[in-house]
Amino acid sequence: MATARTRWIPVLGVVVAAPWFAEMAWGGYPVTDVPVILLFLGPMYGGAALLVREIARRTRRGWPTMLLLAAAFGVLQAGIVDQSLFNPAYDRYDFQHPLHVDGIDISLYFLVAFVVGHVVASIATPIALAEIWSGGDTRPWLGRRALRVVTAGYVLATVVNHVGVKDEVGRGFQASPVQVSAAAATVLALVAVALTWRRWSATDGRVPSTWLLLAAAFCGYLLYLPTEDGWGVAVAAAVISLAVATVGTWSRSRRWRDAHTTSLVLGATLTGVATPFLSAPYEDGVSAAAERAADVTAATICLLIVAVTAVRLRGLRSRTPTSGP
Repeated sequence: MATARTRWIPVLGVVVAAPWFAEMAWGGYPVTDVPVILLFLGPMYGGAALLVREIARRTRRGWPTMLLLAAAFGVLQAGIVDQSLFNPAYDRYDFQHPLHVDGIDISLYFLVAFVVGHVVASIATPIALAEIWSGGDTRPWLGRRALRVVTAGYVLATVVNHVGVKDEVGRGFQASPVQVSAAAATVLALVAVALTWRRWSATDGRVPSTWLLLAAAFCGYLLYLPTEDGWGVAVAAAVISLAVATVGTWSRSRRWRDAHTTSLVLGATLTGVATPFLSAPYEDGVSAAAERAADVTAATICLLIVAVTAVRLRGLRSRTPTSGP
């Protein structure tokens, strides 16, 4: 059902938060580059997150639908838009190894890393934080006109990103028809499952404490892909399967509160305090001082986001969930 008016505060929050978590929360970008990055990537990442949320909320579906659509976006972005999933010479990176799969020419390691990163950082975290900051509002946020603007902005930004990446860092690479077809088929399959997902019946099962969920989300997202080999991908598969099974079960309980969802989000966000110092800068030739300044800035912003959001927990502890699996 369409809304009569657009709720601009959470919308703008998503537009800013999505590119931040997707690209900048890892550190490596100087502060002076942030406005330009937000200008170009806000409509793409933020637009995708808003459209994912609108589809789910307008069809009265919850987080399973949003997460499946987020996975579809991850495959679309990495496989068709910037094609980093298939490019053997993407800037200075080798995304074809480790765990190269002949024929379709992808790395299983980076397939997992890209898709999970987009699900958590690009889509789920910005949406969840914006809903928390707006008091747990799960209504649609975009009016008809705003929906058209967001859609047009996303499409335009995506085209610009595709062309710009090919010219600047893609070295003219174009994925083969087989690769593009495989990515497109995966996207369509994920969308189909997302739009046919049915809400499960509620239970009276017990749920863990919010602190345990926060710690589990922090450790799980920080360490889910521990090594760049088959063992690391096996660990990732186990962690993802366990997270889906346990959180999916817990969130069906009538005892699940918005505070539990908030704890999961804060745990994932807190990884941004550590990851900037574990990641290399995006550009070669960056001085140690500049890199450290960028890393400290990214970590500080993540801490501030967590601190501000944690204040909302007091008002959310007594709330019942407005939507679930």
